[in-house]
Amino acid sequence: MSNNKKLTVKRLIIFLLISFVPGWIAVTIMWSYYGEPLYASTNESIAVPVYLLGVFGMMMPSVAHLITRLVTKEGFKNTYLGLHIKCKMGYWTASLIVPIAYSAITAFVLWAIYNDGMSLSETFPNVNMQTVGIYIFQIASSVILLFPAFGEEWGWRGYMMPKLMELMPKPVAVLVGGVIWGLWHAPLTIAGHNFGVEYPGYPFSGIGLMCLLCIVMNAFLTLLTEKTKSIYPAAFVHALNNNLSCSIMFAIFGSEAAMMKFAGIPSPEAFVPYIAILSFVGIISLIFLIKKDKAKKEEALGKAA
Repeated sequence: MSNNKKLTVKRLIIFLLISFVPGWIAVTIMWSYYGEPLYASTNESIAVPVYLLGVFGMMMPSVAHLITRLVTKEGFKNTYLGLHIKCKMGYWTASLIVPIAYSAITAFVLWAIYNDGMSLSETFPNVNMQTVGIYIFQIASSVILLFPAFGEEWGWRGYMMPKLMELMPKPVAVLVGGVIWGLWHAPLTIAGHNFGVEYPGYPFSGIGLMCLLCIVMNAFLTLLTEKTKSIYPAAFVHALNNNLSCSIMFAIFGSEAAMMKFAGIPSPEAFVPYIAILSFVGIISLIFLIKKDKAKKEEALGKAA
């Protein structure tokens, strides 16, 4: 291994330690203090501390990014903090359209699987200008969530992924980076975030599903970041992803009966169609991500011949 790669590995290890350790410590302390899984609790007094844990936890990858650059004297080149809006506008547009599209498709698929005789019009009777306006406001309000989303993205896509892509082929880097990102969520998953604690295979099946979700999302977010050379499209997708979930779509457009039916679907089970749909997004993203590299290799081989 060359000295440059050894330095990259060193920086990556420092970054990951700073990203991972505080979350495990915080969840362990809070769980010990409250005496129950944080995200599966019915104790109202725990809501604010848990919310703050999530917000500050999302900032840790960016903190790790910053500290690693300072400690290892890396400097601040190639930070992905520029906007570069005029170039690659298609990818900026995709950061808005794609999350809305896969959220809507997932809602439709969940209806198709779990409709139990309920028609589409009975499930979503509230599709009118008023509810569309509410949904647009929900999209606009995602800007508020951009700050914590940036906290994760500047760490994962702005630092971890470029380092992994220095060390291994892009498809492998996307896989490894997605697993790392999924495992970073493990303390929250164990504490009941996303899936609760009462499901088959708890907590390992939940951690596994989270890793799968993070792998396919990682492909799309890495594509956006690499093509635009900016972290903001990925951060916006992350914010939209947290603010435009299927449950929100059902709450805005769905009937009360549909909401009750949707709420009754076990969380891990509801995630499977979501991950399946996102897999298509991930595969297409990976193709676009490696397409340019493949063309360059073919061009280099042609010149060599």
